[in-house]
Amino acid sequence: MKHNHKSAGSIGGRVTVERHGREHMRAIGKRGAKTTWTRYTLKPVNQSQYALVDRVTHEIKAIF
Repeated sequence: MKHNHKSAGSIGGRVTVERHGREHMRAIGKRGAKTTWTRYTLKPVNQSQYALVDRVTHEIKAIF
């Protein structure tokens, strides 16, 4: 049976939860969020978009 990338990631996530538990997933999510907000900031681009900007280099990483 072939899986696309989305379903493979979903399956992998479920296996990780089964193996390590929900608290583990919550903890790594919190660490990831803290790291993201330590490294980047949001800056307005126009009336409805924001750019994710590196706090040190001021390089735009993504626009939402």
